[in-house]
Amino acid sequence: MEQGKFRVLLALVLIVFSATLVVSSNASAADVIKLGFIADVSGIGAPFYKSQKAGLDMFIEEINAAGGIKGKKLELVVRDSQLKPDIGANQARELILSEKCEFLIGPTSSAVALAATKVAKEFKKIIFFHTSNAEALTTTAFQPYMFQVVPNTGIEGRGMAVVLSKKPFKKYSLIGPDYAYGHDQLNSFKSEMAKRRPDVEILDTVWVKLGESNFSTFIPTLMAKKPEAIDAAFWGSQLSAFIKQAKPYGVFKDAPVSSLFDLDMLRSTGSDMPEGLTGYARAPFYAIDTPQMKEFVKKYYDKNKEWPADWAIMAYDGMIALTEAMKKADSTESEKVVDVLGGLKFNSLRGERYIRAEDHMANVGIYSGVTTKSPDYKEFLIMKDVQAVPAEEVWLSVEEVQKRQSEQK
Repeated sequence: MEQGKFRVLLALVLIVFSATLVVSSNASAADVIKLGFIADVSGIGAPFYKSQKAGLDMFIEEINAAGGIKGKKLELVVRDSQLKPDIGANQARELILSEKCEFLIGPTSSAVALAATKVAKEFKKIIFFHTSNAEALTTTAFQPYMFQVVPNTGIEGRGMAVVLSKKPFKKYSLIGPDYAYGHDQLNSFKSEMAKRRPDVEILDTVWVKLGESNFSTFIPTLMAKKPEAIDAAFWGSQLSAFIKQAKPYGVFKDAPVSSLFDLDMLRSTGSDMPEGLTGYARAPFYAIDTPQMKEFVKKYYDKNKEWPADWAIMAYDGMIALTEAMKKADSTESEKVVDVLGGLKFNSLRGERYIRAEDHMANVGIYSGVTTKSPDYKEFLIMKDVQAVPAEEVWLSVEEVQKRQSEQK
C-alpha cells in the first residue's frame, strides 16, 4: 500500500517537473529571436564566411548587451551550404522548420541565394543578402520577404562601365565565372559601356567554371585578340589565383585588369597584387569616412586583431537594417516586419541609406579606385583616389525593375 502511494506521488512529481521544464523551455524560446545563417563555410567561400560571421557576432553581442530587441536576445544558427543551391535550399527549410528561425541571413553564392530566396518566400520569412548579389534577386526572382544591402551585379557591372568609360581603352576582353553572378555582371558592363562609349569594342568573353584555379589555358585565349584592357568578374580566391597566374604572362603590361578588389582578396594576393590597377570594392573600410565606420573599425580591430573586410561591414549593415525594421514594425515576426521594408531608412556604416520599395534594393553603390601600396597597411595593397559611384546613377529604373519582375514564371 505504501509502495503504491509512493508511486503515485513520484508520478505527480514527475508531471509537475515536466510541466515546469516545458514552461521554462517555452519561456526561454519566447525570449530569443533566432537568425538562420545559410553560410558558404567551406571551399572558396571560407574567407568570406570568417568575416561575415565576425561582423554578425559583433552586432549580436552589442544588441544583446543593450537588452536585445523588444526584450528578446538575438541568437545565430549557422549552416554550411557548401556553395550548392540544393543544399542551401534544404538548410533554409531546416532552419525554419526545425530550428524555428524567424529570419534568414543569405549566403555568399548567388546561385545558393536564388534557391534560398524561394524557401523564404514559401514560409514567409525575411531573408537579407549581404554578399550574394545577383540582380535577379531583385527582378525576375524578386519576392517581398527579401532585401539586399550589397550592390547587385547590375550596379557593379554598370558602375565599372561608368568608371572605365572615362579611360582611353577601346578594346576589351572579358572573363568571368560561368554562372548567374558572372553573366549578370559582364552583361551589365557591356550594355552600359555601349551607351557611354559606342566606340568601345568587346573582343571576347571567356567563361570559366566557378572554383576553377588553373588558368593556364584561359589566359592565352583571353589575350589572343590583343585587348587594351580586361574586365574580370571573378571574386575571392579565384580572382587571386587569376592575378597570380596572369602576372608571368605579362598580362598587366599589355592590358590592365579591372575587378572586385575587396580586402580579403587583397590580403590573400599580398605582394603579387600589381599597383596601378583600376578596380572597385563594395565597402572598403579605409575609404569610407563616416563616424559610424570609424567607430566600427576600431571596435572590430580591437576584438579581432585584423581589419574588417567588406563582408563583415555589409553583414553588420544588414543587421542594422533588419533590427531597424523590427523597431519600426514594433514586432519581431517576419510577417509584420516585411510591411515596413519598402522605403525603410537606416543609418548604415556606409552612411544613411534606404531600401527601395519596388525591389527591396538598398541604395548602395560601389567604390572605385587604383591599387597602391600604403605605409599604414604593409601586408596588402589598398586602393587610392577612391570615388563612390552611387546606386542611383546605375541601378535599374523602377520601370525596368517592374518590367523584369512581371517576367517571373
